[in-house]
Amino acid sequence: MSPSATATITTEEPAVRLPRIGQDAPRAFVDRFTPWLTRTAEELDQAFGDPATQAALLDVIASLAVLRAAGDEDAFFAQQYLLSRIYALHLQLPAGASAEGSVVLHAVTRRLELDTMAAEDAALDGSVLATVPDEQEAYVPWLKELTRAHKAFKHPYYHEFIRNEATPADLRSYVVQESAVDARFDDLLALMQLGTSGGEKMEIAANYWDEMGNGDPAQVHTLLFSRIIDSFGITDAELTGSLSAEALLSGNLAVLCCRYRHLFPEAVGFLAMTEWLVPDRFSQVLHAWRRLALPDPAIVYHELHIGVDAHHASGWFANVVKPAAADPAARRGMTRGALWRLNSSARYLNHSLGERR
Repeated sequence: MSPSATATITTEEPAVRLPRIGQDAPRAFVDRFTPWLTRTAEELDQAFGDPATQAALLDVIASLAVLRAAGDEDAFFAQQYLLSRIYALHLQLPAGASAEGSVVLHAVTRRLELDTMAAEDAALDGSVLATVPDEQEAYVPWLKELTRAHKAFKHPYYHEFIRNEATPADLRSYVVQESAVDARFDDLLALMQLGTSGGEKMEIAANYWDEMGNGDPAQVHTLLFSRIIDSFGITDAELTGSLSAEALLSGNLAVLCCRYRHLFPEAVGFLAMTEWLVPDRFSQVLHAWRRLALPDPAIVYHELHIGVDAHHASGWFANVVKPAAADPAARRGMTRGALWRLNSSARYLNHSLGERR
């Protein structure tokens, strides 16, 4: 693969130029490609479905991973932004034409997903993976101890910056970045429960019902989160255009784990870390909110999750993680997913702290 070459693809539309990133910036490629997501699947497949054209397109997508590995932040952003836009096709009802179902888009998605997983796997500590216990009973205590020792646990972004230093503008930025996961957590649970049964399905269902406000439309958690967004006057354009690459990655990993049945163990580990870390983190946000005397109605989402997610984490470990830990392959998968969450969270928080200080 040559990152400096440029391919020009001729379609029935004006020529669509596909860069081998080098002459053209990664974001420019994404800006040219994303409009195709709001065309029909048939149109996208007609334009890019020729084997040579599709191969050229996939080579460009793979170039993003090569450049990301070399430290190109624009390539990292372009990779994760494009994946997030594709995932939106599967998680939102369309307002018009949609390329969901395109054969070409499926190939693009899988290239992005495989490259994203490869990057996260490359960051895994082999010495940690070697210590995964063989006994089911030992797994949950081991996983909790692993989390307590991780740099993402009680990170200074929350315990120092958010709690004691953050201004209203800082909290506004925080809410924008957190929307990558918090704004759609109920949908992640709905995806995750497919194919499950017994205690694990009931635990996911109980978690989902809490997200649904236990049947009260006014208490649905995504609605409560939207009140925080509204309180800061955050626009839809900001939510789609202001996310960092690290925030996009966090959201993409959550969707990636939950949408594939073969990654169910990874999803269990990923969401276990999410649920367990939330109460302590949101306590710091609540402290900052009150320190700054911001409107109480907008902070209900965080207040609620401090208690609810502590309960969810306990049930998740007891009814999902521990039963799954009877299987060695599931233990490895859950550890992989937990570390994906911890490692990506630490990088996200490091970036957020660096941006605000």
